[in-house]
Amino acid sequence: MVSLRKVLCVGVFVSLLSVVVAAQSARREYRAFWVDTFNTPLNNQTDVARVVDNAKAAKANAIFAQVRRRGDSWYLNSLEPLADRTPIAPGFDPLRALIDLAHANGIEVHAFVIVNAIWNRDPRLFPPESARHVFNLHGGYDRGTNTIVVGPNNWLTRTLIPDGTGGISYQGHRFGADFWMEPGHPEAAAYTVDVLMHLVRNYDIDGLHLDRIRYPDISVGGQTPSTGASVGYNVVNVARFQRRFGIPEGSPPPAPSDPQWSQWRRDQVTNLVRRIYLNAIAIKPRLKVSAALIAYGSGPASEAAWTSAEAYWRVYQDWRAWTEEGILDIAIPMNYKREHTASERAMFDRWSEWTKDHQYNRTALIGLGAYLNAIEGTLRQTRRAFMPSAAGNRVSGVNFYAMANTNAAVANNPFSIPPGQNTPVRPFAEFASGLVTGRSTDGTRLYEDPAVNPTPLFSEPAAVPDLAWKSDPQVGHLKGFIKDEAGTAVDAGDVAITRIGGFAGSGRTEVRTATDGGGFYGGVDLAPGTYRVTVTPVGQAPYTSACTVEVERGQVATFDIRIDRDAPVATISVDPQIIWPPNNRTVTVTVAGSAEDAVTGIASVTFRVLDEYGRVQPAVEPIVAGGETSVQWTRSINLEAARDGRDRDGRVYTIEATIKDRACNVRTVSAQVVVPHDQRR
Repeated sequence: MVSLRKVLCVGVFVSLLSVVVAAQSARREYRAFWVDTFNTPLNNQTDVARVVDNAKAAKANAIFAQVRRRGDSWYLNSLEPLADRTPIAPGFDPLRALIDLAHANGIEVHAFVIVNAIWNRDPRLFPPESARHVFNLHGGYDRGTNTIVVGPNNWLTRTLIPDGTGGISYQGHRFGADFWMEPGHPEAAAYTVDVLMHLVRNYDIDGLHLDRIRYPDISVGGQTPSTGASVGYNVVNVARFQRRFGIPEGSPPPAPSDPQWSQWRRDQVTNLVRRIYLNAIAIKPRLKVSAALIAYGSGPASEAAWTSAEAYWRVYQDWRAWTEEGILDIAIPMNYKREHTASERAMFDRWSEWTKDHQYNRTALIGLGAYLNAIEGTLRQTRRAFMPSAAGNRVSGVNFYAMANTNAAVANNPFSIPPGQNTPVRPFAEFASGLVTGRSTDGTRLYEDPAVNPTPLFSEPAAVPDLAWKSDPQVGHLKGFIKDEAGTAVDAGDVAITRIGGFAGSGRTEVRTATDGGGFYGGVDLAPGTYRVTVTPVGQAPYTSACTVEVERGQVATFDIRIDRDAPVATISVDPQIIWPPNNRTVTVTVAGSAEDAVTGIASVTFRVLDEYGRVQPAVEPIVAGGETSVQWTRSINLEAARDGRDRDGRVYTIEATIKDRACNVRTVSAQVVVPHDQRR
């Protein structure tokens, strides 16, 4: 007779085995929803529970929740004030509550942050409530005159288009409803990074999702890829550009069509993305950094056509370069197109194809504009999003915009069953049911034809895809700041990161990049090994740091550089210089010296005693300095008062002092002590 204990053990084993098999066979794809707090409240536990319940009903596995809207926060541990004029329950932390509940249900939480748009109300009527709000501190707004004051403390980008044209107001600083931060203002960029890193450091988020990581678009005719867009004219950004290209101070600002100016603006946005990415994964290596990306109009039909895409020339968001460089983990183009309009349907397919074929060593999701479509249309787009491109490439899933608005009314809907019905706006539950069952919640209406699609899209749960560069990294990364001899950030300096030692393996061995306005630089996906960094400041000769840095798999190495082109200045003396008589006794010799380095300061002084006879000599205690500009020292050394009687020149001891500054420049000085052959020496 089989014991009850054995039966239970077998039952537990079978249950565990079924769980393992189910996990192994589960589909792996992202099923995500954007949750925008303009339309979905996250003010209390009930709001949070509703969001998680909606995600569960749709068998979603990720929520991209907006926690920074316009320079404010939906989380308590923040460097910015709480959400402006929003009734968050006292003491309630929406983000922490969402993380706890979502994680308990196996759902990822990606913190969705608006990066560059920082205020969207008329400050004359509705200035930010908090005095700490970044617009109040650095928007340049003067209440007395109701104008924006231009100057270095003004962090806003601006256009040169006159007010009253295309929604422009406040002397070119307001675009429609929004004021935007200037990514080319070094202090603004540093502030943004600090805010986001504080968020990453203090919350158990699965991802950081960047929205509006670009320049604003302007609804003005006559803007083309060749004319460019009139944006980016913050005085600090313009001055930096002019210094970089040797344009005299006080010259007129560059024309929107200037190719160098256009590339400069793209670089400012890219620099900010790179800085956010490297700092974020330095804190949490497995954090997934993503961005909502512009996909206006139709996708490029060729590689060359990318420069005609509006992301590239209108808002200076070169996200193709970001995916190729690897400074995003997940690219999410906002492919918001109406399925029931033939021309837009073609645009959707072209952007999907482009996205699938331009993931490089990262991945992508297709962002679906569910709010523009009937449920039937979004289901059709979702199926095509999961299909491979003609080249056989697939994305990792989809992201629906947005949980608050998952469908629209469509007259004469060509995809209704039967076709041609006027389909109304339906509740979220209907959208979720369409994804999970292909039918309405009561089962009476078909959203998909089961003869064509017998298996509903999300009939089974899906696991989050494994991102190999996160789970099993083979490469490392490098970041740092570069300052000149005076301690000023090296702005727009060309940087070469070069591996000088290491084993064969995957990853880049050389990266060419440039510093941003704060002197930040970085390289991603580097083969593990030893690296040297060379910087060429504008108008100066190249400088190669004598220090090196080790890059390890899965880690971000930090390597800050202070340009110091000269080795330390040093002196050395010994007393006595001559030892007599050669009586084989030990004589104490005092070594004294000094070292100076006005730039990086002294790091260390090490000593070596050389005996021409090759005998082992005493070790001398080194000096560990803390970066002092000058160091003085004395050391006592015991030397043998003896010499070979056949040595006509006497025995020579050489005492060396090697001084290293904090830039790893080295200066060696030496002095000699002699045990002469006879006293006449």
